[in-house]
Amino acid sequence: MRSMNKAFLFVIMLVSVSFVGCIEDSSDELSSEDTTSEESQGEDTTINPVGVDDGNNGPTVEFLGVNHPEMSLLAAMYDPGGFIKSFEFNGMNRSFGEYGAFDHEGYENDVFCGDHGTPIGNNASFSSAYECFPITNYIILDLCYDMLVANQTIGINVEDNDGNTASANYTLVRDDFYACEGYEIIPEVFVAIFVTKDSSFAPPGGYHLEVTIVNRPVVLEDFSFFLKDGSGSTYVGGNGFGEIAMQFQGGEEMGIDMTYSGDDEALESRAANVTNDNGSQFPVHFSDNDRDGKLSSGDQFLVYGPDPGPAQDGWKLDIQFDATGDIIGSAKLL
Repeated sequence: MRSMNKAFLFVIMLVSVSFVGCIEDSSDELSSEDTTSEESQGEDTTINPVGVDDGNNGPTVEFLGVNHPEMSLLAAMYDPGGFIKSFEFNGMNRSFGEYGAFDHEGYENDVFCGDHGTPIGNNASFSSAYECFPITNYIILDLCYDMLVANQTIGINVEDNDGNTASANYTLVRDDFYACEGYEIIPEVFVAIFVTKDSSFAPPGGYHLEVTIVNRPVVLEDFSFFLKDGSGSTYVGGNGFGEIAMQFQGGEEMGIDMTYSGDDEALESRAANVTNDNGSQFPVHFSDNDRDGKLSSGDQFLVYGPDPGPAQDGWKLDIQFDATGDIIGSAKLL
């Protein structure tokens, strides 16, 4: 049923939007393709894009939005005077865990190209900037099979036959996955924080923020912090935002938890650096006082400033619940 529905959707979309490029009408070429010998059919075939040179005109790519009955995200790519030679996706939170590494349709040799795209690999008569070749001018992403149920921004890059490139982005939120297995409404989380100005820990002073209420236990890895100035802009002068728990992301150490008790030497070193810092490098510190690995009542944030840390009266600290992207607690520094 899933394949039939996709095929029906694909036929509709082919009728409604222009093709990837201009296809030359050559009966000789068609005849040549139709009369391929059985011997050549048994050999490795090469991918050859069809179209004409378009001079300096560039390609266009756009996301057409989510088709919710089908739970699919569609991307269209075209080049009015030429053809799309290659493309790639980025930023996708892909569902390797459920299906095994690249174990379902659309994955090959660690390259994901979606439905109606194929990895270029080594069987190509041309060089390309990206690793996928579009079989049609539509690429279909299945929300329930190709990616995890999570907030994410998906990007697509395309290249035309002249080497010109274009890109587009589309942001998915958890509610876009409402019909997928694994989707569930996440119970709301809220946090209350009590703020006092404290001159004892960071001459000439700073701010002591104590968590007083958390409505349900949630692991620290699910939270991020944002230090914002009086205008509401996030402080970007250095470690003014990021993960609370000590962890690795993209191979880099993250976190501001001074009480980290794990056995990773790199994270232990970062925790020591945060602890010994006077606010000049890490303007926000965190202490998991009950050592339960969760954000809970009695835990503390220390915000440093105005010197050497940047914080001042009127700034605020926002706490984000990463699963939903919601700010679930905010404390104004006074």
